[in-house]
Amino acid sequence: MKINIRQKLCKLLIGTLVLGNISLQGAGQKKVFAENEEKVIKYIGNVEVPSIEEETTTECPTEEPTTEKKTTPTVKKKIKWNGKVVKNATMKGIDVSHHNGTINWKKVAKSDIDYAIIRCGYGINRKKQDDRFWKKNIQGCEKYKIPYGVYIYSYARTTSEARSEAEHVLRMVKGLHMSFPIYYDMEDITQARIPNKRKKAIAQEFLGIIEQSGYECGIYANLNWWTVYLPSLKKSVHYKWVAQYAKKCTYKGNYQMWQCSSKAKVSGIYGDTDLNFWYDQVRTYDYDIYSTPEKKRPKTLKINKVVAGKRCATVSWSHKKKNVGYRIQYSRSKNFTNSLNRYSHGTAVLISGLRAKKYYYFRIKPYKYYNGKRLYAAEWSKVVKKKIK
Repeated sequence: MKINIRQKLCKLLIGTLVLGNISLQGAGQKKVFAENEEKVIKYIGNVEVPSIEEETTTECPTEEPTTEKKTTPTVKKKIKWNGKVVKNATMKGIDVSHHNGTINWKKVAKSDIDYAIIRCGYGINRKKQDDRFWKKNIQGCEKYKIPYGVYIYSYARTTSEARSEAEHVLRMVKGLHMSFPIYYDMEDITQARIPNKRKKAIAQEFLGIIEQSGYECGIYANLNWWTVYLPSLKKSVHYKWVAQYAKKCTYKGNYQMWQCSSKAKVSGIYGDTDLNFWYDQVRTYDYDIYSTPEKKRPKTLKINKVVAGKRCATVSWSHKKKNVGYRIQYSRSKNFTNSLNRYSHGTAVLISGLRAKKYYYFRIKPYKYYNGKRLYAAEWSKVVKKKIK
């Protein structure tokens, strides 16, 4: 219960004076009372007591407890580069690989760098293509509580190679606590030469597998790639990382990160390093991008038809679902001994190199990725037998 102390004190003293003056006799009674009242009011005005804003409270067990949350005002950190504030940037970061050599992460943690994106490797899933300083860099970030994300340099020219690169990343990040997305670095000249439609398919293959495994992910590319080679991904990719070495990023689409320079000087890193700015919400080391994916097997399906050709066969099925792959198995034995496999993310596959005038057996099983591994349907499709021409 709130009490105005000044008002209570004033009323108490004036009341006392009133009682005291009742006993006064004669014509001077009113005059004495008026003089004393004036003195009391003047005295009260000089007493230091809590103001109305500083009123005390008394707990009352019959009152309902308040559920209102108290919020502490936060001051937005100003992110600077070359002495100037970077408009709308919320964090300042670096991206590193073995090219940066041994990094003193303790010094990095004490600098104005807020996060790091670390290369795990390049190309398909081979251990010899893991980044040589990957473990050291991860250990440094974790020791000094630096928020970090991951990227892989891509050489993929087919969706099967993109799948292998996704498996490469998932092998490397297993068990890690990442605060920033997994990025797919698309900029190699071998990829520039393939059709844009295939580039899109490659990107979607990689992203689909990573997302299906429970991680946030995105694409890294320079401004020219985003505008010339990957325009069809402008709306479908959420986390975009744009490289443009200039005073500002001029990419017209939405993006969360800008790589502004490759010549930055950072305490703890010998030589030059890449500098980035993050434009999304601030992420601390405690932020975790991983969420457990729903473990649900795809449904069993059936082969639509098998068309035999000259020493080949085309197997097709009736439907295609997002982020679902298909394993096609074939053999000359109905028990599928010595069988071979083909994989596809479409609705048909051409199998060549078959023996003429021989019978082959075909079956199919869909799968999706869960924690970096294929989760297959419970059953194979019904077997289809076909004689090859």
